[in-house]
Amino acid sequence: MRDAEIARIARALRRRRGWRQEDVAVRAGLHRTTVSLVERGRFSNLTLNVIRRCIEALEAQVELTARWRGAELDRLLDEQHSWLQAAWKARLERWRWQVVAEASFNHYGDRGRIDLLAWHPALLALLVVEVKTEIVDSQALLGALDVKLRVAPLLSRRLGWGAPSEVVPMIVITDRTTNRDRVERIGSLFGRFQRRGRAAVSWLRRPDAPPRGLLIYSDLRPANTKRVKYLGRQRVRVPGDNSSVVNGRSARGSPPRAT
Repeated sequence: MRDAEIARIARALRRRRGWRQEDVAVRAGLHRTTVSLVERGRFSNLTLNVIRRCIEALEAQVELTARWRGAELDRLLDEQHSWLQAAWKARLERWRWQVVAEASFNHYGDRGRIDLLAWHPALLALLVVEVKTEIVDSQALLGALDVKLRVAPLLSRRLGWGAPSEVVPMIVITDRTTNRDRVERIGSLFGRFQRRGRAAVSWLRRPDAPPRGLLIYSDLRPANTKRVKYLGRQRVRVPGDNSSVVNGRSARGSPPRAT
């Protein structure tokens, strides 16, 4: 949405209510001149938070949209999702989970795909993993996850794993400050995901009594990608291209460090 369009919307909504700019300013906790700047599309000296306060006082919302080289941005985001998905599939398999990626379902009108569906034979636990590069709509995310939790036992039986004793939801989110802030602001919605970060990783490595939910901030990528990755608040350096993991051991001969 362009600046001029936001300005027209703000002005039209104010006039529809018969309000003065002073009325909007009082409701938004802003100065009248700030409201005037919004209505004129003069956003260069205004923060996004101020613009949102002004628009929300009119019972509307502002959505921030980023554009970059047309469809290349979509391909870039899909690539980031695939990296994170592949890295966590390999990690779960290393910890002796049986994993299927992109498990699709169509059950009485419920359609979709589960990013990662994992089975622990000893515990008879079924893990439903949702991978997100960005938290945009938390309610939509949790609603879709509930549907996947409902159909996951059916998929487990079709895969020959059997009936699970527990179905555990898990969300893996790209470790960014904006994602952490969004989850923190609406923490009550994520209340069931009580095991987070290192505690969640510890359970995945040595599962015992299944938790209600797992939440992990992660920036894992394939092992041959040079970068610094983050898991929770723990910083881990990824080996360079000259070091890879083969059969559970690094090319240099020492066991890879588990995180």
